Amino acid sequence: MTLLDPADVKLCAQNCAAGNIRRASRAITRHYGQFMAASGLEPTQYSLLVACSLTGGATVSKLAESFVLDRSALARNLAVLQKRGLVKVKSGDDRRTRKIALTPFGEATLANALPYWREAQSAVEKKFGGERLQKLLSELRALMDATSSV
Repeated sequence: MTLLDPADVKLCAQNCAAGNIRRASRAITRHYGQFMAASGLEPTQYSLLVACSLTGGATVSKLAESFVLDRSALARNLAVLQKRGLVKVKSGDDRRTRKIALTPFGEATLANALPYWREAQSAVEKKFGGERLQKLLSELRALMDATSSV
């Protein structure tokens, strides 16, 4: 039986990309959530509405791919938005696909939430630095690309 070396465990905690990025993700989601609360949307819901708006009727598979989510997790998130009348799910080009689009109420909700997002974004840029944030986002995209083929 091999005993754990506390120094190895500490090194893992300090340097593990997955653990550190998850913690950062929870912290930044909490930050945006404080600003977005007045809009009635969670930050994850806001992001989904943005994606639906930008893609204009993307399939569930395409949205899942862009969010790096499995289809069932995305379906659960979309069900909440659909129940609230923010998105509509319609048949795709064949019977196996479904397309997601914003409803007029979803578009209005997204427009109403945008100023809250801007406040949250501005606060991040002020505290972290706008240029620094852009570099971080670029590096995160590169990390996603590097790990997506693993």
